[in-house]
Amino acid sequence: MRLHERLSYSRLLDAVVGAPLYHRDDADGLVTVVVRESQLPERYVRGIMGFRLAQFLRMGWMDPGVAYRRGLYCEEVVRAGAETIHIVTLTGAGRIAGYLALVGSRDVVGLPLDAGWRSWFPAESAHGVDLLGGFAGLGWTTHQVYEIKRFVRDYSMVRGVQWDRVPWHLLLALGRTGLVLGERARLVMGDSRENGALRHVRLMGCEPVVVEGTRPCLPRTELMWPSYEQRVVAKPFVARIPADLEWYMDVVEAGLVGGEPGWQRVVVGRIGAHRRGAGGVGAGSPVVGSPVVGSPVLARSAGRSAGRSAGRFVARETERL
Repeated sequence: MRLHERLSYSRLLDAVVGAPLYHRDDADGLVTVVVRESQLPERYVRGIMGFRLAQFLRMGWMDPGVAYRRGLYCEEVVRAGAETIHIVTLTGAGRIAGYLALVGSRDVVGLPLDAGWRSWFPAESAHGVDLLGGFAGLGWTTHQVYEIKRFVRDYSMVRGVQWDRVPWHLLLALGRTGLVLGERARLVMGDSRENGALRHVRLMGCEPVVVEGTRPCLPRTELMWPSYEQRVVAKPFVARIPADLEWYMDVVEAGLVGGEPGWQRVVVGRIGAHRRGAGGVGAGSPVVGSPVVGSPVLARSAGRSAGRSAGRFVARETERL
C-alpha cells in the first residue's frame, strides 16, 4: 500500500498504444482515459491493478492475510475471453483519483446468453444467480456483456471540488465508452450497494433489474471474501444500455463543464424528470433467469424511482453522490 501511494501515472497517456476509447482533460485538473488492456504496457497494467488492491485493502473489502500469504503487490491479471477495459481518472500530479473496470466474459467466443456451458461472470458466481438467461431472446452473446467492477475513488483523497467530481467523470467515461462500443456492449451487470455502481447506471438512463435476497459468499481463500460480509451487502443487477444514452451523457457533461453551484442537483433533477417523462427506461425488459440459491425477488428498482417525486429523487441521488 505504501508502494502504490508513491507511484505516479503522469506519463500514462503517452504510453497508450493507439487511440484511447475515450479521453478527456477537464478544467478541474482531472484527466480521464479509457483503454483496452492490450493498449497499455504491462507495467502500467500491473500498476493499475495494484491501485485496485491498495484501495480495497484500505476499505476492508479485501483480506490482507490472503494478500500477504500470496505475496501480492497487485490483483491478478486475467486474460481470457473478452478483453478488460480500464477507466482511469488522474490528477494533474499523475495520481489515480478514480477507477473502474469493464470486465468481459471469459468465453473464448461469444456464446448465447442462455447457453448451459457459458462462463458465469464474477457477480453471478458470488451470488449464485443467472443474470443473463432472461435476455437470450434478444439474440445477443456473452461478448456483448460487461461487468462493472472496482468502481472506486482514491480512499486518501481530500474532500473538495475534485473529490466531488471524480464519480461524475467516471460516469461520463462509462457512458461515452458504451456509445463507442455500440452493438459490442448491450448489457452491463455487476453487484453493488444501492449507493455504489447501481446509482450510476440509473444516472445513465438504465433500468437495472436487481435481484433481492441473495446470500453472496466467497471461500476464505479468495481475496475479496470480506466484501460480502459487510453490514450492507451488494446486490446483483443487470441492465440494458438505453437507446437515449447519449442524451444522459450530454446532460452529465454539461453539468461538469458548467460547474455552477448546485450543478449536481440540477443534473440529477434533469435526469429524474426525463426518466419520469419516458415512463421509466427499458420497460419490457425480460425477467432474468432463476436463481441457483435462495428465492430472491426480482425488482425493477429504477422503475420505482421513476414514480417518486422530483424532490425526493434529487435529494436522494445527490446525497449518494
